[in-house]
Amino acid sequence: MMMMIMAMKQYTFWILLILCISVASCSTIPSFRDPQIGINYGQYSSNLGGDTIIGINYGRYGSNLPPPESIPSLINSLSIKHIKTFDIDPRTTKSFSNTGITLSLCIPNNKIPSLSTNLTEAESIIRNNILPYHKTTLITTISVGNEVSLLPQFSTHLVSAMVNVHKSIKRYRLHKKIKVTTTHSLAILSKRFPPSTAKFHKSISESVLKPLIRFLQRTNSPLMVNVYPYLAYKQSYPSIPLDFALFNPNQRRRYKDPYSGIVYTNLFDVMLDSVDFAVKSLGLEKIPVVVSEIGWPSSGDFGEVAANMENARVFNQRLIEHLRRRVKKVPVYIFALFDEDQKTGAAVEKHWGLLYANGSRKYDLNLSPPI
Repeated sequence: MMMMIMAMKQYTFWILLILCISVASCSTIPSFRDPQIGINYGQYSSNLGGDTIIGINYGRYGSNLPPPESIPSLINSLSIKHIKTFDIDPRTTKSFSNTGITLSLCIPNNKIPSLSTNLTEAESIIRNNILPYHKTTLITTISVGNEVSLLPQFSTHLVSAMVNVHKSIKRYRLHKKIKVTTTHSLAILSKRFPPSTAKFHKSISESVLKPLIRFLQRTNSPLMVNVYPYLAYKQSYPSIPLDFALFNPNQRRRYKDPYSGIVYTNLFDVMLDSVDFAVKSLGLEKIPVVVSEIGWPSSGDFGEVAANMENARVFNQRLIEHLRRRVKKVPVYIFALFDEDQKTGAAVEKHWGLLYANGSRKYDLNLSPPI
């Protein structure tokens, strides 16, 4: 009887996972059996490329944050060598000069429409914000906008804007050193589960994402996607067990994709592989993926009991360990360096930092040896 009850709970978990993770229209639900770990266990469906790069996002919507000039020493104290920003501020770029820390920059969303039609403006941005610093600051990528793929006022201009920024980079022969891309929310997927059936929203799949990914492939640039297991867990509560979102160390929860045969023991892998399969659904070749944002909040609104300090520590520590074990690597940027108390919206938006505004750590996180 006990075994039957446990089996029913396991079955119910995966049925609810389908209903809650997937945002697609109804489809036939495959049968689930207790999966065995096969040769695909511990690997993504394809080689997402790159080394084990663990970086961090540097946002500045907080009061009393340290000045940009003091950020490199804080980054070094965390044994991190890669940082991603949400702007293209010369003061920040200059502060990372001769530090050995790589820098990913971002052109603001409101620049996209004009950049799409004005090559001169793109050249001006590169001339004023990149050329004076690239010899001493290790600039690796420029994101044209942030999470604009589903916003019509920007998405229709996005690829043209990226092309013009790339042309400007290439004019100064920096295109092999600095890649042009953009960051996406996982909301670009209309279907996420099972991962092997994932697809992009029809409204942008052919008109925006297909030419965008072709541009990235042509220029050897990564597809950058923000992946938040916490948000998927929260939106699907109580269907997804917390230990599945927190990289359950005992691996008691396992799911085998009925079509690909890949076994999953955590929500991160499920979400990440859905991006890879969605690209394949467009008939495109594999492309390196960078997780441009990922993390877990240390506090939230009343009732968000999973948003706490210990879960934030556990998630980020297990994420780091999980990434280092992977045979096929994926670079990630943890969100974020600081809590940002000036962010609007729900309380949880303000509590993703590894550090307080004074630079002290919120919790211990083992990032050594240096990445």
